[in-house]
Order: sequence, then structure tokens, then C-alpha cells
Amino acid sequence: MHPKLRKLIEKHLYTTNEYGVEHQDPSAKVPDELLTYFKREHSLKTDVHKTCITCQIRQFQKYGSNRIKCSYIPRKLPDGAASKIAEISKSTNIPKEQATKILKASIDPVAWTELMFGFSDKDPKWFLRNYQKEQIRCTSKRLVVREGRRSGKTFAIALKLIYYAFNTKLDRGRDAQGNTVYMGPAIMIVTPYQAQLTNIFEEMEKLVKRNVELKSEITSGTGDSLYIKTPTYKMVFRNGCTIQGFVSGIGIRSDGSGGGTMRGQSASIVYLDEMDMIPEEVLDKVINPILATTPETILIATSTPIGKKGKFHEWCSNRDDFREDFLPSSVIPHWEEIKEEVLRDSTQESFMAEYMAVFVEDLKGVFKKEWVYNARLDYTYDETYNDGHLKRKLGLKSTSNCIKAIGIDWNKNAGTEFYVVGFYPQDRIWIGLDAVNVPHSEFSAKRWIRELVDLNHKWKPDHIYADEGYGHTIIEDIKYQSYTLRAKKDKTPKEEETVLIADRLVSFNFSSNIKLKDPITNADIKKSGKHFLVENAVRILQDGLFKFPVDDLILKDQFFNYIVEKRNKQTNKPVYGKQNEKVGDHRLDAFMLALGGLVLEESIYSGNQMTPSMPTFHKIEALKVAYRSPNDEIKSLYDQKKQQANPGALNILKIMRGGGSEEEDRMIKEKYKQQGLWPDDRKRSRSRSINKEEEFSLLEGINTYQGTQQGMQPISELKHAPKRGRFGRKKRSWR
Repeated sequence: MHPKLRKLIEKHLYTTNEYGVEHQDPSAKVPDELLTYFKREHSLKTDVHKTCITCQIRQFQKYGSNRIKCSYIPRKLPDGAASKIAEISKSTNIPKEQATKILKASIDPVAWTELMFGFSDKDPKWFLRNYQKEQIRCTSKRLVVREGRRSGKTFAIALKLIYYAFNTKLDRGRDAQGNTVYMGPAIMIVTPYQAQLTNIFEEMEKLVKRNVELKSEITSGTGDSLYIKTPTYKMVFRNGCTIQGFVSGIGIRSDGSGGGTMRGQSASIVYLDEMDMIPEEVLDKVINPILATTPETILIATSTPIGKKGKFHEWCSNRDDFREDFLPSSVIPHWEEIKEEVLRDSTQESFMAEYMAVFVEDLKGVFKKEWVYNARLDYTYDETYNDGHLKRKLGLKSTSNCIKAIGIDWNKNAGTEFYVVGFYPQDRIWIGLDAVNVPHSEFSAKRWIRELVDLNHKWKPDHIYADEGYGHTIIEDIKYQSYTLRAKKDKTPKEEETVLIADRLVSFNFSSNIKLKDPITNADIKKSGKHFLVENAVRILQDGLFKFPVDDLILKDQFFNYIVEKRNKQTNKPVYGKQNEKVGDHRLDAFMLALGGLVLEESIYSGNQMTPSMPTFHKIEALKVAYRSPNDEIKSLYDQKKQQANPGALNILKIMRGGGSEEEDRMIKEKYKQQGLWPDDRKRSRSRSINKEEEFSLLEGINTYQGTQQGMQPISELKHAPKRGRFGRKKRSWR
């Protein structure tokens, strides 16, 4: 196409709003030059309504072809209409203007809705907008409407469905006498949430109640209601038409049987409201079979984009058999009055998606694409075992003192994912060191255990974090094997490392809460295990502190596939999920477990680093307080040395327990006294009675103190002393 023609199309058929969003112009007028060109080159049909002319040109410009199936909208009343109008006016004693509306209503859906419900372009409060008229008139078998919030798309489609209900006759075969049976259409409405379905039925009910004659043609409902709500929403008409509503939102069914009561339904008209939020599974298992069974079924889909590139995105962007209407909220007549409020309550991303109806990437994605692309580096997992090569390849300052963790996600279908992460303290960076997938098979458990033993020997990790869910029994088996090897003599190097698995391996439950330690107050911080892992990974990627090989496409795709499906209604916390089941998230889970394990065990939030006391030298200052403060202790020691006549200068070390305040020092001493770890001056006695002491044998001692702090713990309950953290070391406490 000549550039001049493209410019003409952009100028006359499209418009650009103040936010730089180009969209179709609802009031477009096609210049003669374009009409001539498209009629000559593409056989443009011109004896139709202007809506159809602009639609054809947009399709040719967008796809180079037009495969939309429709019956076109008539450009004008048929020949002989003038005499028919006069006849109607005379026989019914109404003005010719009214008779014209009646005749137009027989061929124009907009004229019918105006006649039935009183819409008028002259009424500023009760009129149809230009783009709503286009959508009501459109006869396309496939119509997809991409509009911003508050634009009135649901209201327009509700009018369109009512028009179909009263004016569509379908051949339903023959009766016993051989006569053709005509009935109204079966209309199916699908929404992701109950509130949206209720809103549509209430809109239709309010509209029908404006016309007494139309209201009398509906046979469903009780009392003042025109529809029933159980078992499904349903409105029934005398002509045999039914409008039935279904809800199928995200997470409605988690047993894999998506579609529920909708499966097996048939319809001659299907309307998908807020389609971008309807699960792909429902579209595949319910909608596609309907379209395949009855190709003449009319499909209408409306939605505001939510950020995923699913079926809605495909229908809007890649299907030349679909008519797409793209209209941002700025087309609303009163946009100037509400835009400040909208901008104030929106982020830039949500504004562009929800009000400009633009397909914004990562709107629901947890990991933004720019973070993931920045994390990819040109190295392979095969190169990571050579420290020197890794140092040169990645430009690390040092590869010494690397802290490693292995994350494990067990899965009976996708197999088990092992992911190894290393933290390099001098560079303060996390590096992906290894990724292994062991497929599911008949002897999966044994193979998975063998792979963990091999990886443990290869990497000698500081920590191993494994998903507790499916791998609970496997974790117990691994620990048992590790314990049994302890008694073996002459162990091989691999066995020496295997013995340590029991100490390194932590079973992590995604559904349970975990405890972090406030590095300042040492107070407990409770977090959901799943949310901690995700938030920790997000923070590290956002800060550019994680790197992984550019050829690991599995991890890259799973980063992009991880989304916020919805938010918990009570807590507003995100519910995470996968946009595409085929892509999955198992390697991502293993990565997050490894990363989270390092933070939980080694960071300042782990609680494994003891809060340092503050030893300092002070002058002696006498303070008379109720308890023996550090100053009192210094004074006492000074007096003792003075009485002993020690020669030379004297320095005394003052020890402040806790954070350095006397209040904390007092609390710690009282706690130690209660535990019997600190001498109590009030109970101290210079002499002790031998008669009062008891003589215990070893066995008697075990039995007496069993279950207490002084008792002996079985080996299986031994807890290893925590290591000091390596993420910013701190000195050991003076306590």
C-alpha cells in the first residue's frame, strides 16, 4: 500500500488521544480517494452502511484481507419505502416521522432499540454513543470489543442481546404436520465473577421493564423479577428464546474439570464478558466445542486487557475473521470530568491497561521482563564448576567463601527439579550454578535420591531446601540413609558428604508460616512461606543481584509465566499461579527454595546471628541502684584491687549485656537467675550441707530429668549449633 494511502487511513479512520494511544475513530468519514482505491484493489462493498465500509478498510489495512462473516448493515431503507411509510402513517394514524422509525426498526437494530426504549440523540442523558451504535448494528459472527473501564461496553451488548432475543428466528426443523418450526435463539452468557453476571441480567431486566409489551413476552421469573437465579441465571421468552448465564472465574474449579455446568451446553449466541479473566481451560473445553459443533454461532467477547497474552489478545491481534473494536476510556463524553480522579487512583501501568485498554506486558506478571532479561548472562551451567573460569567469565572479584544452596521441587508429573544457587559475598551477587530435571518414572524416588546424593557431593552445599509436599517421604528416606552411613568405617568421599545431608536438608512447607528475626529488636516476624519465597526472589531480581545462563530457556519462560491470579478477599494477599500450565513453574520453585534457604539460614534475618554485646572501657563512676549494674560491678572490682594494693595503672572491662542499656542488662540477668545460670546474692551461702545432697547414679539422673532442659535428648533430636551468618558478619556475643 502506498504511504500516502496509509496516511489517509490514519488521518480519517483513526485518532490519537492525549496519552498517545491511537484507536479507531467512532465518527470516521472515509474520503473518496480511499473508497476508489479499496473498491478497485480489494472489491470493497460500498452499498452498505458507513460502519461496514470503515470496518472493511481497517481489516484490509490490518491483515491484508477480510474474512469476517457478516450480512452487512443496509445503507438505507429499501426501494418503495416511502409508500410503505405513508401506508403505515395512514392506517395507524401516526406521524410519518414515527412511521419511518417503525419501518427502520425492521432492518436497523439501533432504530429498534431507540423505538423500544426511547433513546434519542437529542436527549443528553438518554442517548446511544456512536461506538455503541456500531456495536449494536454489527452483524459479524465474531466480534471482539477491547474497551477501557466505564465506556459502557456491557450496556451496549445487553441491548444487542435483547435485540437478538426478540428479533432472531431460527429454523428448528418441522412439526408433525410438516410445517417449519421457528424459535428464538439460545443465548449463553459467561462471566468470570458472579457480580458481573448479576449486573448484566439486571441491566437487561431494567431495559425490558421500560416497555410493557416486551415485558409481557417474558415468561420466567417470580414476583417482580424477570429471570431466575437457580440453578443458573435464566431468562425465558415466549418465542422460545432463552438467555442463560454462567460464572467461570479464575480458581472456580481446582480439580482440573474446568467448565463445570457449562460443559455440554449448546448456544446460537455466546457472549463472553471480561473475557481476558476467563480461564483458557473454559474456552478450550466449553466455547470451542460449541463453535465447532455449530459454526453459525455468533460469538461476542468484550474485555479490558489484564496483561496476559491469551485468547483475547489473539482474537484482537491475529485473527482476520474477527472484527475488533478498540476504544480507550477517553472516548467517553464526560472523560474530562473524571480523568483527574482516574489518574490519581491509578498507577501508570494500570491506567494504560484498564483505561487505555492497551495490552500492557507484565501487568499480572510477578517478575518483570526487564528484570529477567537483565539477569541473563552469557555462560552455561557446565562452566560453573571451574571457579577460575567462572571468575573470568562473570568478572567476579573472588569465588572464595561462596555459600551454596540446593532447592528441590518434587513433582510426580513433571519430574523433580534441582536448582543450585551460590552467593558470592565479595561481589554480593547470587549466581545460578546448576539445574537438573529428573523425569518421573517407575523408580522415580530412587533416582531422585541418587541425583541429590550426586549433587550434594559435587557442590558440597551449605544448605538444601526441599518442598515438603510431594517429597515428604522421600526426605525422610534420604535422612535415614544419611544417618545409617555415620556408623560406617572407611567411608568414600561421596559417603562423607552424604552423611552431612541430614544436617543440611530442610523440609519446607509452602503453606506454613516461617519466622524471621528483626535484626534490630530480635523480635519474631511471621510470614507465609510461599509469600516469603516469592517476595525474596522478586526483591533480589529487582535489585539485579541474581544471574543465570542465557541458554536456560526453561527458567526464563517460567519467570514470565508466573502471575498473580487474584487476591485473597480477606487479606488482599496475592494468590500466585501459572499463566500457561504447559510452561509450568517447577524449576522456578526450586530456584526460589534455594534462594530462600540462603536468606533464611545466613542473612541477618535468620536469627542464627547472635546480637553482639557492647564491650567498652569506662572510668569508674559509682551508681547506687537496686541491682548490681555493670557500673556497680566495676566499682566492686576496683575496690577489691585497691584493697589488695595492686601496683600500676588499672583498666577494668565493662560488659553491657544485650544492646548496651542498663534496662536490657537488668532483664538478661533476671532471666539468667530464673534459669539458674546466674548466682543470686540473696540465695548465696558460704557453706553447704553434705547431708542435704543426693547421690544419683547415671540411670537415675536420666530418669529424673527426662523431658527437662537438664535431661538427655535422643540423637534424632539433636540440634547443631548455628553458624554465624556470612551476609555481613557480626561479632559473637559477650553473653
